[in-house]
Amino acid sequence: MSVNPALVAGYGGELYPAPYPGEYIACRREGIDIQLDGVQTRSGKWKAKGILYLSNFRLVFVAQKEDDSGLRAFDFPLAYIRKEDFKQPIFGCNHLYGHVWPVGEGLGPGGSSPPHQYRLYFKEGGAGTLLPIYFNLLFRARPNQDDSLASKAQQPPPPASFAEVDKMVHTAFVDPSDPTKVFLSQPVEEEKRLKDPPVYAPNYGKDGAYEPMNLRP
Repeated sequence: MSVNPALVAGYGGELYPAPYPGEYIACRREGIDIQLDGVQTRSGKWKAKGILYLSNFRLVFVAQKEDDSGLRAFDFPLAYIRKEDFKQPIFGCNHLYGHVWPVGEGLGPGGSSPPHQYRLYFKEGGAGTLLPIYFNLLFRARPNQDDSLASKAQQPPPPASFAEVDKMVHTAFVDPSDPTKVFLSQPVEEEKRLKDPPVYAPNYGKDGAYEPMNLRP
């Protein structure tokens, strides 16, 4: 994860995650509530309403407003997500559940800090459009789907390529009950794309940790 990743104004003035080289913002979903633990707020938890973005690199949640601590957005690298599930409780909202490892030197899946637990609640409509794209990109970004020591030592494959995601969104199933917006063209001007890709720490391939990006909107 990364707190307050860089945000830029896209077409129409809305804030979007500033895309990395090769990153394809696949879709956008409004009406999301987040519950996240292990963050530096007064309670150690974060609850907010906002918008969820999905790319071939990550999930990014952007809240409607900053928390008192200054927390506005949260970045979930797909390669760091574990125990993912789509929960459909009898009472309450359908939601994405999972753990995401913190990023930084000596952190990640083999580091000393526990993962964050998160829930992303769908407060408006279904999720039949978003879910297949999410799980396809998630599994593509990870070395495999277990938490064994062997898997932690493997070099993860690259995320789905720009061309692969472009084909995926152009052939995506559209659930009429799902308000997810799928991007057939990118919502951010190319000149606003970040110049450098995410920088991996020296121990990448051992615990998969990113170096801190220290980016703010």
